[in-house]
Amino acid sequence: MSTSWEKDYPLVTNLSEADLDDNSSLKKMLHLVGENKQVIDFGCATGYFAKLLAAKNCQVTGIELNPKAAKMAEKYCEKVIVADLDYISLEDILSSQIFDVAVFGDILEHLRNPWKVLTEIRNFLNPDGYIVASIPNIAHGAVRLNLLQGKFEYTNLGILDDTHLRFFTRETIYDLLEKSGYLIDVMERITLPIFSGSNWIPHLEKNQFDQHILEMIEQDEEADTFQYIIKAFPISIENKYIILQKKYTQVLEQLENYYQQYQQSNQELEKSNIRLENTQQQLQENSAILQGNIIQLEEARSQLESTHAQLHQMQSEIERSQQQLQTLQNHWEGTQIQLQQAHQGWESCQQIIQAMESSKFWRLRKAWFRVKQFLGIRGN
Repeated sequence: MSTSWEKDYPLVTNLSEADLDDNSSLKKMLHLVGENKQVIDFGCATGYFAKLLAAKNCQVTGIELNPKAAKMAEKYCEKVIVADLDYISLEDILSSQIFDVAVFGDILEHLRNPWKVLTEIRNFLNPDGYIVASIPNIAHGAVRLNLLQGKFEYTNLGILDDTHLRFFTRETIYDLLEKSGYLIDVMERITLPIFSGSNWIPHLEKNQFDQHILEMIEQDEEADTFQYIIKAFPISIENKYIILQKKYTQVLEQLENYYQQYQQSNQELEKSNIRLENTQQQLQENSAILQGNIIQLEEARSQLESTHAQLHQMQSEIERSQQQLQTLQNHWEGTQIQLQQAHQGWESCQQIIQAMESSKFWRLRKAWFRVKQFLGIRGN
C-alpha cells in the first residue's frame, strides 16, 4: 500500500450474482438497486459491484479515492472519478448528471462528513431516485464484549477497520439519514455470529465471560448484525406519502396477521379452557377416589394394628403354652424315670419272690399251710 488510506481491494473479476450468498451485502444491495438504472457507485473500488450492476443493464459512474483501484474499475463503469469526498463538492465533479440510484457500499463510515455527501447527492437524483447503502454495525455483540475487556483494537478490515472515521448503530443510522433529508424505506441485516471466529469482528473466547452477560447480549436481536442494508428516499411530500402508504399497508398486514393469531390463540384458549374444565372435573373425581382410598387405608391401618395386637397376644400365649409344654415335658420325663425305676424295683421283687418260691423253706411253708388247712387248724 502506498499510503495509509489505500487498501488492497480484492480482485473478483469472475464474480457473478450466482456466486453470492443470501447473507451477502452485495446480493441484498444488488436486489435493492434493480435493473436498467443509472447508478453512481461511491467507493467503487476495483469495480466488482459495478460488474454485477452492468450484468443487470445498469450504467454505472464510479467515484473512488484509490487511483489504482479506479483504473481497474474503468473496465466495468461508464466513467470513474478519482476524488476525495472529504475535500470536494459533488457539484464540482458531477455537473448536471442525474441518477436513479446512489450506492454507498461500506463508504459512509470512511467519511469525515457523511451528512454533507448524503445531502449533496439528493440534488443529483431523479424524482423517483433513492440511495442504497451498507453500513457496519458498531453495536455488534463481539465489539461490545471486546469493550468489556477494555479492548478496541483496529484491524485492516471489518467493523474496526483502521480507516473508519464514523461508527453507527441502528438508531444512529436513522438519525444520519433523517438529518440528511431521507426516509428509510427498507432496512435489512447481514448477520455474523458473535463467536464465529471471523476476521471481520474481534476474536473472543466464550469462556472468558460471565454467563449472565452473554445471555443479556445474545438476547439483543441486533447483537449478531454485522451490517445494515438500507434503501432510503429523499424526503418529499410524495415520498412521505408513498412510504407512509407502504408502512400503512404493512401495518394493516401485520394487524391482519395479529388478528388471525388472536383468533387462533382465542380458539386454542377455548380448547384449553375445555381441557382445563375436564381436568378439574377429573381432578375432583380423582380427589374423591383418593379420599375414599385414604379412608380405606385408615381402616386397613386400624385392622392391621388390631391384627398386630392379636398377633402379639397370640405370640404371648404361644410362648406361655410352650413354657407349659416344656414343664409337662420335664414332668413326663421325670415320671418316665420314676416309672422305669419302679419297673426295675418290680422286676427285682419278682426275682426275689421267684427265689423265695423256689427255696426249700418256701416249699415246706406251703406244705405246712396245706396240712393246717387239711387238719382244720386255724391261727397264724
